[in-house]
Amino acid sequence: MATYTLVKLKNMTPLHIGTGQENYDFSASDLRSDTLSAALAALQAQQGKGEDVRQFLESFAISSAFPFVGDRYFLPKPQGKVNIEVSDAEEYPSRKKLKKLRFIEQGLWKELIAGRKLIVKEAQLKDKFLLSDSEANDFDKPYLSQVNQRVTVPREEGKDADPFFFEWIYFRENAGLFCLLDAPEKLREEILDLFERLSEAGLGTDRNVGGGKFEVEAVPFSLPEIADANAMMLLSLFIPTEEDIKRLDLENARYELVRRGGFIAGSEEVDFRHLRKKSIYMFNTGSIFKTTQRPTGKVVDLRPDWNDERLHPVFRSGKPFVVPIKTME
Repeated sequence: MATYTLVKLKNMTPLHIGTGQENYDFSASDLRSDTLSAALAALQAQQGKGEDVRQFLESFAISSAFPFVGDRYFLPKPQGKVNIEVSDAEEYPSRKKLKKLRFIEQGLWKELIAGRKLIVKEAQLKDKFLLSDSEANDFDKPYLSQVNQRVTVPREEGKDADPFFFEWIYFRENAGLFCLLDAPEKLREEILDLFERLSEAGLGTDRNVGGGKFEVEAVPFSLPEIADANAMMLLSLFIPTEEDIKRLDLENARYELVRRGGFIAGSEEVDFRHLRKKSIYMFNTGSIFKTTQRPTGKVVDLRPDWNDERLHPVFRSGKPFVVPIKTME
């Protein structure tokens, strides 16, 4: 049985995750693994360990963040068609609902990755969430969003204020996000300390007005061994090495690519925060590769071409958090 550390981000204040664009009226819906690892690395660098950032990022794997409500933990739906049947609904409308599905409660998710077919009832499908039981009539989504109008106050006298819209993600009282951490025990304690610091510093945009703050709770999370596993599923973003590419069998893989880039908003140098990182495509969470060999992944430097010796490397981690699964294809 593989055991990881489940890191809960609970009692979260409103969150806005930048999309890499200059507009604020839309918040990204996902808090991805490269954002989390970069935030942790930035805090480590502030402790005077900036020369070891790449080595630090290469020493652990972390998943993207997924929602929880109370004791219900949701994990991402595998990419492609899923082996799920809705027993009390017609095929066409149930297929439409399954297509919208993004998260599966952990009990059912563990059954699914073990290669078992899920027979569920329509009442278990709650928008993007699949629940383990059909009696949860009081289930509410863990979060909701609201767009508020705000104004930018110009620094130059005589100029008019500029209105704009800003989307906040609000979490319910007993809900939040969690991620999975795979790290050696000694490093695990260091990373959990960094999470404590991150909980005070905040995640996302507008941290200076209280956005993205949370409390940390760490508990063990176990996955049963799948003896006849025939594939690997990503719970994080992933940048493959050349050797990884040779083993991934992309023709038979089920995957999605996402473009990652955006501004260097987390730089301590204010002069650099307007600069865009170089962009890179990464395999997205839920991607499935028909191999039983764990991919290695790599850390890349997305530092833009800018003629200033003060500009530091901009590392992003593509180290994969993968779990063995059994597919029926």
